[in-house]
Amino acid sequence: MSNKKILHLAKWYPNKENALLGIFVRKQIQSIQYSYENKVISLFETDKMETSINRVNSRFENIQEVTYYYKRGRLNKLKVFYFIWKEIKNSKSDWIHAHIISWASTLAFLAKKTTKTPYVISEHWSGYHTGLFKNQTWIIKKLKRFIASKATKLAVVSSYLKMDMLASGIKANYAVVGNVVEGKPENLEKNEQFTFIFVGDLEQSQKNTIGIITSFGSALKTTKNIQLDIIGDGTDKEKCIKLCENLDLTAHVTFRGSLSNKDVFKALSKSHVLILNSFYETFSIICAEALLCGIPVISTRCGGPEMFLNDRTGILIDTDNNKQLTEAMLLMLNNYENYKSDELKKVAAQFDRIKIGEEIKRLYELI
Repeated sequence: MSNKKILHLAKWYPNKENALLGIFVRKQIQSIQYSYENKVISLFETDKMETSINRVNSRFENIQEVTYYYKRGRLNKLKVFYFIWKEIKNSKSDWIHAHIISWASTLAFLAKKTTKTPYVISEHWSGYHTGLFKNQTWIIKKLKRFIASKATKLAVVSSYLKMDMLASGIKANYAVVGNVVEGKPENLEKNEQFTFIFVGDLEQSQKNTIGIITSFGSALKTTKNIQLDIIGDGTDKEKCIKLCENLDLTAHVTFRGSLSNKDVFKALSKSHVLILNSFYETFSIICAEALLCGIPVISTRCGGPEMFLNDRTGILIDTDNNKQLTEAMLLMLNNYENYKSDELKKVAAQFDRIKIGEEIKRLYELI
């Protein structure tokens, strides 16, 4: 292992109250955990503690993780930033890796100005496409553009995210580094009924689960030997359940709630086809996980997934097009045997921990 020290500043990162927040950031850091000495600092707002601020220092595998929990309030947040700044100045890091253009990249930039510590940025945020960046104040947008331009490298998870950022006026030294995709597919017997599966947040504004249910109902009019498994929770779950009741689909649609990563892989392994009906994705880890389990994918042309999905991995359709989705379901039902499990797994292999770790190390070699 190199004696180089990397300080990671992460806007999103798993913690004791939200174990899945920024899990993709942790997985990227895991990919280099035995190559460098890694320390991660993140913060999380909560009211589930007695003190105003609580610093928790822990280890996850070979990574030191520091989380600042703080109660809501501007003063508390400013104090946390002050404490983080003191840690940055005392860290004696060889470089800083800011995850998400946010407070993390701002402090990384300030560290470069005061301690000459170089920094890189990784970006995952979809707000450049959805309009959230556009709606920010002019000073925030100008600051983000400036800090991104000063980074040694700006790593994005897909070329589609890069295009959205360039269209937003963010000029930088870009590199594309995908998310880590890992898990343990199981050799399980397939479900008796042909199973379409959706895994994700039940948030209509992004995932369009209403469209999945509606299209499945149309497909059911042609063939009855199909089922739809929905894994995940979200603000629109009750709306989705009500739609199934109204369309008389309850005998064919199962809502399974949130599942552990291990149980998601079991469900994928027993299913036949994953459906992603999103309006936009910067990458889509679940699509790559489905391929890792050897099952094809029906996906909208929504950005990031198109980096690795094509007609050999499944069927691509237009966004917000129920007719195309229904047709894709029926086509997949009749042509499922044409998709070879081993070939699908090879596509996902490009995102394994070792390969992504090598790509991240190449970023650091430029510093």
